[in-house]
Amino acid sequence: MTAFTNKLLSKSIFLSTAVACLLSNGVQASTCITAGRMDAAGWAPQFSTVRLLDEAGRILPVKKKSDLAGVRAVELTETALLSVCDGNKPLARGDGVLAKGAVPAAKPGRFNVVGLGFPKLQTGGELVELEVTIAADQIVMITR
Repeated sequence: MTAFTNKLLSKSIFLSTAVACLLSNGVQASTCITAGRMDAAGWAPQFSTVRLLDEAGRILPVKKKSDLAGVRAVELTETALLSVCDGNKPLARGDGVLAKGAVPAAKPGRFNVVGLGFPKLQTGGELVELEVTIAADQIVMITR
């Protein structure tokens, strides 16, 4: 394994361990869901199973970045991977391949959005990360 792969693997293990500790303590964790991508062409949702909701719980139409300020909740109709919130930092390039393993995911349901992040993509544009508050009983481990 390369040093980069080892670093990514240890980050993954750290996240899994942190989630496990939170689960065992029944504490709510704040984590992120990648909802889509924003670039010069506009909004590109990642999955149709991730619905952005406004304050009244209605589906929020998004055409430009400023529309995302109205997101107050997210509804998942399928399990969605959870990740560490990267904020507005550029994403690191993944040169190594990681072994597949168990990773945390959110069960289908509604979650309050407490923040937005826009990590820059190397190819241009930005990912749209939704920081959500999620209870321990709403997290499952899946193999990716």
